[in-house]
Amino acid sequence: MTIKRAVTLFLCIIIIIYIFTGPVLFKRYAVDYKNSYEPKTEEAEWKGIISFWDYPNLDTTNGSRLGWIEKRIREFEKNNPGVYIEFRPLSAEEGRTTLMAASKIGAAPDIAPVGSDWFFIASGFLEPLDEYITEEDKMDFKEDALEAVSFQGSIYGLPWAARGYTLLLNKKIFEERGIELPQNGQWTYSEFVECLKNLTFEGGRRGTESIYGINGHIDLGSYNVSGILMCDGAQFVDNQGNYAFNGPEALRGLQKLYDLKHKYKVTHPQFGEINKNQAFITFLQGKCAVFLADAWMVPYIRNMAGNYNLEFTVADYPIGDAEIPMYLNDIYYSYGVLKQEDPQKRKMCAKFIKYITDKSFTEDLTKFGYFSPRKSGDLLYVQDEEMQRISENLNYAQALPNNKNWQEINAVIQYNIKEMLVYEKSPEEVLEDINRQISKYFPENSRDND
Repeated sequence: MTIKRAVTLFLCIIIIIYIFTGPVLFKRYAVDYKNSYEPKTEEAEWKGIISFWDYPNLDTTNGSRLGWIEKRIREFEKNNPGVYIEFRPLSAEEGRTTLMAASKIGAAPDIAPVGSDWFFIASGFLEPLDEYITEEDKMDFKEDALEAVSFQGSIYGLPWAARGYTLLLNKKIFEERGIELPQNGQWTYSEFVECLKNLTFEGGRRGTESIYGINGHIDLGSYNVSGILMCDGAQFVDNQGNYAFNGPEALRGLQKLYDLKHKYKVTHPQFGEINKNQAFITFLQGKCAVFLADAWMVPYIRNMAGNYNLEFTVADYPIGDAEIPMYLNDIYYSYGVLKQEDPQKRKMCAKFIKYITDKSFTEDLTKFGYFSPRKSGDLLYVQDEEMQRISENLNYAQALPNNKNWQEINAVIQYNIKEMLVYEKSPEEVLEDINRQISKYFPENSRDND
């Protein structure tokens, strides 16, 4: 009985201890258990506001111009509590001028789409990003994409997208005029001209409208006519940085463009006068058979221009003495971080542009009619005949010259080309005036990178 009483007493003591201490232990256990399963938000190393200016990009699947980037901003802010992206859309026409002016007076945003803009790179406005880019990313970016954002051994931008030009062809007009489409989208310059002659049709008294062989536009920052100007091998700046649009090849390119409007009369009467949207509408309305187009217009017609019931295909620029369909192109859309005093903020800015340019978003480029700057995105349009052809022809595109005064030089060139198309200024006069007016940007014909 003594042993039995002892056991009973021991059990009673254990029960009493549990009654007083059990809830405390249970509570502690419950809190640990709960915390182990709660999602943990990573504490941001830096908190504050990052100013970000960017151009609208048309999403051809829904018509939004800012939806994609606003979504990425919200995602980034959620994943980095305490970090806020102050977004400002830029005007397509005045955006670059605004950014240049803001940079010169010290009022630039933290992030802008200037990572491959030679003015900002060579002027020292951008932060080098080498320490934030992994070797895996460097290996994935195409070589010319990295070259576009590099200067003196450092990387100053992250490419997000590549853009291209093409010729849009109205299949119905070709069929009605009994003209065969260029085989595999390729044609010589003489074949190109003959097609345009046969596609041009003057309207009659019975209400039939005139149809013109080709249309396009001339404007600063657009290079859709460069495939004609460079047809015989002309260059604007050579590999040594010397101005090169001053020889016989350049004159022949100007003559070709002049002849299309004033000799053969195969262009829309307002070619050289109307802006991009006005010119594009003439193609959508079936008033011209061929259009000097931006690549994004392909998905736009498919997704947003259904009312026009337009059947189309694409073709290369015509091949002249250059033997390839070469053209000039502001190829890469790249983001850069402008100069920062706080290294932690600089790191957060780099983290943001790494996020919005991540290869996981490559598929989204199809919404905008853009191409991937990454090797891993080479198959993006493998099931899309028209976009795949444009993608392949990016191999013939020449990047803009590495000259920080290029926009001013280009403005001179565009102005004189308009004078030629609108007022019949001769190609010889145009070439002479261009060379005289841009000479100040090429002192002693040497490269100015300072």
